Amino acid sequence: MDHEASSNRHGILERMLLDESAEPTDLPLSLLEDITDRFSPDQEIGSGGFAVVYKGMIGKRTVAVKKLSNTVDITESKFHREVKCLMKTKHKNIVRFLGYCADTQGKMAEYEGKLVMADVRNWLLCFEFVPKGSLEKHMSDASCGLEWRERYRIIRGICEGLHYLHEKRILHLDLKPANVLLEIGMVPKIADFGLSRCFDEGQTRAVTQHLCGSQGYLAPEIYRGHIAFASDIYSLGVIIMEILTGAKGYFEEEKVVESWMNRLDQAPEGHTQLEQVRVCTKIGIECMDLDPKKRPAVQHIIDRLDKTARADYSCQTGMSSSLAELQPSLLEEQSGKIIGKLVAESLIKDINERPETEDHCQQGQENADQWSLREAQDTERKVNRPGTSIFGSKSSFLEKLKNLNIFSRKARRNFVRNGGSHLQNVRGLTIFTKAEIQKITKNNSEFLGTGRFCKAYKGTLPDNTMVAVKTFITLSNNSLRREFEVIIEVHKELIHKNILKLYGCCPGMDVPTLVFEFAANGSLESIVHGSKQKLPLDLRIDIAIGFAEGLRYMHSYANCPMRHGDVRPNNIFLDDKLTPKIGNFGLSRLYSLEEMRLQASESSDTRNQLMLHNMGYMDRKFMQDGHVTLKSEVYSFGAILLELITRKKNIFDENRILVDEYRKVYEREKSGRAMFDKEIATEDNMFALEEIGKVVIECLKEDSKERPDMTEVTELLVMIRRERRLVKARNKAITTSVPYA
Repeated sequence: MDHEASSNRHGILERMLLDESAEPTDLPLSLLEDITDRFSPDQEIGSGGFAVVYKGMIGKRTVAVKKLSNTVDITESKFHREVKCLMKTKHKNIVRFLGYCADTQGKMAEYEGKLVMADVRNWLLCFEFVPKGSLEKHMSDASCGLEWRERYRIIRGICEGLHYLHEKRILHLDLKPANVLLEIGMVPKIADFGLSRCFDEGQTRAVTQHLCGSQGYLAPEIYRGHIAFASDIYSLGVIIMEILTGAKGYFEEEKVVESWMNRLDQAPEGHTQLEQVRVCTKIGIECMDLDPKKRPAVQHIIDRLDKTARADYSCQTGMSSSLAELQPSLLEEQSGKIIGKLVAESLIKDINERPETEDHCQQGQENADQWSLREAQDTERKVNRPGTSIFGSKSSFLEKLKNLNIFSRKARRNFVRNGGSHLQNVRGLTIFTKAEIQKITKNNSEFLGTGRFCKAYKGTLPDNTMVAVKTFITLSNNSLRREFEVIIEVHKELIHKNILKLYGCCPGMDVPTLVFEFAANGSLESIVHGSKQKLPLDLRIDIAIGFAEGLRYMHSYANCPMRHGDVRPNNIFLDDKLTPKIGNFGLSRLYSLEEMRLQASESSDTRNQLMLHNMGYMDRKFMQDGHVTLKSEVYSFGAILLELITRKKNIFDENRILVDEYRKVYEREKSGRAMFDKEIATEDNMFALEEIGKVVIECLKEDSKERPDMTEVTELLVMIRRERRLVKARNKAITTSVPYA
């Protein structure tokens, strides 16, 4: 009889496995014990902090049985929540849920020397068995392991599964490679819903007191007790970067692409796949934005992946259309010099049918006003047209002719010298022509100012966006020029409301020229020290927090923290709403090297003046070895925060250093009150000022190990602002509630 009952139960589960539409159901403990050989260690296929997973056999089919631990504090409500989420899921990229068991048995156990009857809970979940194991086991760098097609398929599948969950109002909250299982064919399936939450319709976020998730995959806002759909997106970004590189953290787009370039270069669809690598890298970086509002939605990610999958930019298989079809105006109206190899026979054929003219291509130096397009191995097929030269941002046509160089000899010399051949490959970076720059600035008609290394002009893009066009001095040696290219490339990847946006550059100019977001209120230096504008304490706190957020953004990438290199008030800009934006990322430090090289033969007084210029913002370690660390920049932040609350320059009253003077006062009086700016040093403001003064002292500690990081600094300042607002609101409520006499 027992055998017959057991067979019936086995039959029910086996039919469920065969019927994809079957709904999950409750399963008896005896059945799960039976199919796992009473949870034999031999059947164990995985374990974690909360559960052990066993292989179960149903006839010739395999299932996975997850037994939750009795030793971990898992509440009944948490188990019910996981089951509830699993019951709602049915998707090819979600591990299939077959059933559950919630069984409690009485068992005699010894307690404080006595035998007592104790309740032993048995909470189990049953899933389809996914044979390839977890994605974590397949992780490797680009040089080995999974082929690109497989990785791309896995990324796409995870996105599909996550989109389904979010459509069902489910937050996973523990996305990581260990929780992505791989089916035959490398189809990914999201698993482990132990931390998941189901949101009500219309609900977009929640607050929790429990830190949930896995280190390295947790979104920053979770540390502050906030969870939202964007929290899963952050984890997705980490996974995407790990699939691309084999490691967690932030990576520069071009470095990721370069790591795949050699491997994909010989593949028939190498260019298309390289473009997919680039798109996936961009998506991964965007998903890891510290601001949840800036992370893309899953549907948007899928749309971008689909678009890339459909695209075919490969020239290796030949083009089906003629040059005239691709860009009919180029041969007839536009001008330029095109030299390169074209492999599409139809394209060459169409060119050959045009009227024969003299070919000046082989004469090299002669006839710079002519442009020539020819197939390198066939000098009979050629066409010339009069004209000058063109170059600029990559159009779809130039994308298809990616191996061709288009510009005049002089422009090309500038282009190469200023790093254009590298910069033209930076995604999202607009390459402006000299003519475009002249039009944008109206021939440099509105001068903004001169810095140590550049001149700045106001300009307007065709869409009426205001910009600042900066022309920099030409760097003297190749290593510095290469560093300039890298800085521009990395700066372009910094997308944050408190980082000055870089729109593009013009390598074709006589000097390096960059186009930045326009900051209407100039630098923090000019606002704090160069004007008599009133700066209320609340505004100063907002500026400090925005500045801290930008610096934290740069410092916060797990494997690739970014250093600004020259944190000082004249590298912090303020827009029309007085929002702070960190600018000149790396450039000031780079040009300081150039300046020091130029001044090497000058007097020691000149060099000492340069060191004094840095002293107010740099810690002792930098002054000793010249190395900028993250904690060096925390020191610099503290020095600038001090300027905000004192409104004194870092060097004042005949070479007195502000940070040294503040330390002396603080040590003597246990307060910085004597140095606070009198404009804001009111009784109402004093508590907040004292608290900010304490943050300054923490940032300026001599031992860099004792300084907080920028995340801690930001949180301290936000806390001060929050407390200040609460006090103001409380006082206002008291005032309005008091009746008039």
